[in-house]
Amino acid sequence: MINACQKHYIDLHDRSLAVLEESFTSARVEVMAKSHAFIDDLALWIAVLNTRPEVPVLQAAMREYQFALLALSAGHYRAAFAALRLNLELSFAAVQWSSNERELREWRRGHRDSNWAAHIDPENGILSKQFIRLFSEGLADEAPQYRASATAVYRECSEYVHGSAHTHRSIPEQLIFDNISFEAWQEKASVVRLTISFALAARYLCDLSPPERSRLESMLIDHLGHSAGVRALLGAPIEVTHG
Repeated sequence: MINACQKHYIDLHDRSLAVLEESFTSARVEVMAKSHAFIDDLALWIAVLNTRPEVPVLQAAMREYQFALLALSAGHYRAAFAALRLNLELSFAAVQWSSNERELREWRRGHRDSNWAAHIDPENGILSKQFIRLFSEGLADEAPQYRASATAVYRECSEYVHGSAHTHRSIPEQLIFDNISFEAWQEKASVVRLTISFALAARYLCDLSPPERSRLESMLIDHLGHSAGVRALLGAPIEVTHG
């Protein structure tokens, strides 16, 4: 016999299923497929970097991105923004701790948390020119634009985490599909994917063998094909703009 408590959650599950169906209606199918593809992109990075000690952090980031999409598709919009923020933070932490084994070991022992302010610091963070010059000299001048984008999208996602007033007005009180929240998440997710892709490329591409770069080329051209520096590292043709 189903008791009242169980029935309550069965009803919520049914409402979430209705939201999921709406999330994949019409043109949203392609939007969701594009967002879902980033899980495979992160899995490819993990496969290529599989011997590196910071890979478990990147694996945790991938899980959070998957959870963000699951929450989005079920209508749990605040949770979707929160998980997207954590995906960004953990991805950046993986890059930062790739150059600081002590901090990585402290995280694995539970003695350290990721620190967004440190990750995004303009002088020493992973998207500072000083940091990127250590690993990909040719991408250093491109870093500030990605740092600005990452800073903005993290702040926007944080508004949902901290329950800013406008998020209570924008997210429906009932468990229903909401196109405004859906599109807002997709917009922020596209920025998150771009900044993570650049951070990983800037940190690792120069250290990878030609076969490893070849495995990543198609995916990186898809995300960062506009970057002359990334195309040069991949050995891809550099597009010439005529003005």
